[in-house]
Amino acid sequence: MATVFMKWLETSPKDYERGIQMLTLGRLGTLRRDLLDAYIRPGCRVLEIGCGTGALTVMMAQRGAHVTAIDVAPAMLAEAEEKVVRRALQSQVDLKLMDASLIGERFPAGSFDLIVAVLVFSELAPDLQRHVLRACARLLAPGGYLLLGDEVVPGRARRRLAYYAVRLPLSLLTWLLTRTGTTPLRDIEAMLAETGYRARMQAAYLGGSLVLYEARLPGVAGAEVSSDAIRAAAQQAWPAPFVPPPGVVGRLRRRTTLRTLLVDLWALFLRIIPPYPKVRPGLYAVGRPHARSPVLVTGNFDLTVRRLVAAIDGRVDAWLLVADSAGINVWCAAGGGYFTAEKVIAALKSSRMDELVDHHALILPQLCANGVDGWKVRQETGWGVHWGPVRAVDVPAYLQAGRKKTDAMRWVRFPLRDRLEMVTVTLGFYGLLILLPVLLFWRHLFWPLSASLIGLSYFYAVVLPWLPGRDGLMKSVPLTLIALAGLLLYTSLWNPLPVERLFNWTLALTGLSVFAGAELQGMSPLMRGEQANWGWEAVIGVVLGLIYWSAPLAMGWS
Repeated sequence: MATVFMKWLETSPKDYERGIQMLTLGRLGTLRRDLLDAYIRPGCRVLEIGCGTGALTVMMAQRGAHVTAIDVAPAMLAEAEEKVVRRALQSQVDLKLMDASLIGERFPAGSFDLIVAVLVFSELAPDLQRHVLRACARLLAPGGYLLLGDEVVPGRARRRLAYYAVRLPLSLLTWLLTRTGTTPLRDIEAMLAETGYRARMQAAYLGGSLVLYEARLPGVAGAEVSSDAIRAAAQQAWPAPFVPPPGVVGRLRRRTTLRTLLVDLWALFLRIIPPYPKVRPGLYAVGRPHARSPVLVTGNFDLTVRRLVAAIDGRVDAWLLVADSAGINVWCAAGGGYFTAEKVIAALKSSRMDELVDHHALILPQLCANGVDGWKVRQETGWGVHWGPVRAVDVPAYLQAGRKKTDAMRWVRFPLRDRLEMVTVTLGFYGLLILLPVLLFWRHLFWPLSASLIGLSYFYAVVLPWLPGRDGLMKSVPLTLIALAGLLLYTSLWNPLPVERLFNWTLALTGLSVFAGAELQGMSPLMRGEQANWGWEAVIGVVLGLIYWSAPLAMGWS
């Protein structure tokens, strides 16, 4: 259950192994030892998917196995390489920087006696899980085993309650530290059967929340849908009601339902607080696409997908490939490393897109070019990457013009409507962070502080383009001066305050103005993230606190 926290541990590879062992109460070590004792023999050929820092890799090599270990994180692989070199196991271990979606193409059929994936499949989207399982079936030698060790939800009610009691706070803490999280493995036995395996649970740990599955291929694997059948389904006229071709998750339409209204309400006020509303990664149809229809790629943030569909439904027949962006919008996900070339490649491989269209052109949002290596996508898949317009509403015109962008389609704008929306989104989180403690412990300050925070924030959104300064921290200086001028005007004309209270309000509005300017910087696509200001915010907060404590003493105020 505590493996959810591994997302944070992955940011510090040197501490990963110690941390994951502590969080699993040592049960991950037990799982590894059981795996070694039951399956590892001298000379066996092992593929380890998601080797991380190489702890299990080294243990298998020390037992005499020849291990090919892959991972997508360079820092984790570097730590694994140190372990391998330190133990002089270079002749038995081959480390590769590789996404799991590529294993079917990078290794010959029947290359491995054993394929191991521990704490990996729970991080993959369902379609990608199926794709990797099919690739593993091709790579296993006759009589070989696939071993999956991962997090699941316990079956018994009491254990499930204990599982969620531990997991939920860890999920929130992980999100606060990394802006992402993990999902327990679901329906894995059904998926293994679907992809041709015979599987059984070999062992369970941590109250049934950490399991080890053994899977083997019978003499005849499950039936596969042929490429010709898939292409024929894509080229034929759409039936009514809609029946998606093999490999297509479903059809997306522009529509308003109770669910979309609730998601929009959540997204308006609490968008940056998990759980993020997500769309299942995979391939979707918009309209009635065929073999020559464009292929659009986006992340799996629900609001992103629905706004794109709203912009093109009824105007463009297209395939929409939704890649896993951890439920984050494409710009932030690309900048944070959650929407990458590897994610696009994985989505493309698992979708069997090659068999649905007769071209190799992907259209990605321009705003994800900061994190997606288009050239790498081309090298790995043969698909060319075209950077579409900034805004979804321009996609139909862009396609009609033959994938040509005007200057207006390239420019990043931040109009008043967007500024007001993003201030509302940001206030949803910071309102809880600041105002909830005030409501609980300083109730008399709740309404004045709420009015000040909300008023300053929306005023900042309106005047943002005209405030001098290149970032939010610099813009907070004129914002503070305007707020203090308003305070002076109010107390002079309407409500004179004693000097002590005027002093307190001066400090409070200064702190709120700095906070609003510096933190709301993160809402703007034209400035750096708010994290760049955290050091200065802390310094300013300490200075204001010292002034609040020392000035009354110096002035003799009671």
